[in-house]
Amino acid sequence: MNISVVAALLSLAPITLALIFLYRKLSAQPDSEVAVEQCLVLSLEKYRPMERLLQEGDFRFLAAQPGFSPRLGRRFRTERRRIFRGYLRNLRMDFARLSLALRVLVVHSVEDRGDLTATLVRLRLMFALSMLAVEGRLLLHAAGVGTINVSGLVESLETMQAQMRLMLTPLQTAAVSM
Repeated sequence: MNISVVAALLSLAPITLALIFLYRKLSAQPDSEVAVEQCLVLSLEKYRPMERLLQEGDFRFLAAQPGFSPRLGRRFRTERRRIFRGYLRNLRMDFARLSLALRVLVVHSVEDRGDLTATLVRLRLMFALSMLAVEGRLLLHAAGVGTINVSGLVESLETMQAQMRLMLTPLQTAAVSM
């Protein structure tokens, strides 16, 4: 075989793999109508345990118990951070779903919703900055310093969900009157 043909085939392999990955990623995207319905029933109460998961009170209580060792304390803190990161991952996915659903509603809206678009951009920016701050605090927590406040992240989700309900209210009222 010619070396140039082999080189050409080898150079096309990563492009082919990238196209296959992109196809699978795009074909797995949820239907926008389903995303809107899922976001309306999203319960934000499931994120309340996050608020106290990494507070120092539990760690102090554990340290006061007989048989406590620093190794056990480190393991407990590490496990709590792992659980917290799981909550954070779900929070990020729920925010992305809400954001997608709200963008779909804005695009398909009969009237111009520039105010809602600006609010959406602001909320996405605030959420990204809050996530960055939480990740930084998680690093500090791993070093044994401080606690983490996630109320801003949960409030961003609540605000987006409220905006979506406000936007859908006229649509639901019109559907009922028909």
